[in-house]
Parts: sequence; C-alpha cells; structure tokens
Amino acid sequence: MRRRPRVWQVVVGLAGLGMAVAGAVYWLQGAYAPGLAGTWTGSAEHVTAERVFPVELRLGEDGAGSMRWGSDLHCSGRIGRDGDGGTVYALQEVAGEACYPGTLRLLPTAYADQLAIKVTREGQEEVTYSGTVTRAS
Repeated sequence: MRRRPRVWQVVVGLAGLGMAVAGAVYWLQGAYAPGLAGTWTGSAEHVTAERVFPVELRLGEDGAGSMRWGSDLHCSGRIGRDGDGGTVYALQEVAGEACYPGTLRLLPTAYADQLAIKVTREGQEEVTYSGTVTRAS
C-alpha cells in the first residue's frame, strides 16, 4: 500500500523549489547586470607552479574591465565578456613577464560579495590557476 504525501509535505517541497529558483534567478540577474561591477581582490593558486599570488579585478557595469595578477600584480590585461554576456570573460591585451591571455570564468560562492575565479591559459583546456576574490561592500 502506497501512502500519499500530506498537504504540508507538498507545500514545503514547493516552497523549497521556489526559493531555489528565485536564488538562481537573483544571482544570474547580478551576473548580467551591474551586480558584478566594482573592484574585486583576492588570491589565486597556480597548482603546477606551486604558487599563490594576489589578484585584482575591476569590472564596469558594461562587463568590460581589467585584471592584474601575479607576484606584485606584475601581470595586467583587459577583460571583456566572451559571448552572450554571461560570466565568461576573454583575458586579452596581456602585459608582463610570463603572463598569458586566456579565459576567465567567474562563479558564485556562498557569499554575495565573493566570487570563485578560474583562468584557463589560451590554447589549453585545463584550468591554469584558480582562487577567490571579494568585493568590499
């Protein structure tokens, strides 16, 4: 004999689903709008080089910006949305010794003013370095 779910179980399940969808929509609106604008600072780890270094992202409301990274922030480059305006950026016009263009991906974390970053060097498929950046509120 199979039991039917009680009304309260259905209501709780639907409320949880609604909150999950609302959270995803809220974050995506921030990713497509000025929600990411500002200065983000943090650090990243280059696993194969066994190095941790500072990272600074400056994003404008239009999705364009700049990035500095490496020891003493000696690498610099321009970033711009790659494609339809999501959270994938092209890292171009790179300057600095041992600094390379590539693709920057921004990913949400559990904190509103923190992003996970993953950078893939141009011509490679595996993530070159990754870390987190935080925006001062």
